[in-house]
Amino acid sequence: MISIFTTCPICGHENEIQVYPEDYLKWQAGALVQDAFPYLSADDREMLISGICPDCWDKMFNDEEAEEDEPDFEDDVDECGYDPYLGCYTEDC
Repeated sequence: MISIFTTCPICGHENEIQVYPEDYLKWQAGALVQDAFPYLSADDREMLISGICPDCWDKMFNDEEAEEDEPDFEDDVDECGYDPYLGCYTEDC
């Protein structure tokens, strides 16, 4: 096996990923990373593609944070029930 070293562009963490030389050559020749290295974890394959480590990936794409950042459109409905996103009244005033 050979070692491929990556450095996370966000936190600077260095990673070592071991692959078979023939698979590395397939990848360099244009094979998709998941086809060249089916035995690697999704995290390892992502580090080969982008260099981003699993911790930084989770911080960047945390689903819970995304849900918290979504706007609450119910707050935009006025006291008479006018919803500017629907463009109509949702209640009688």
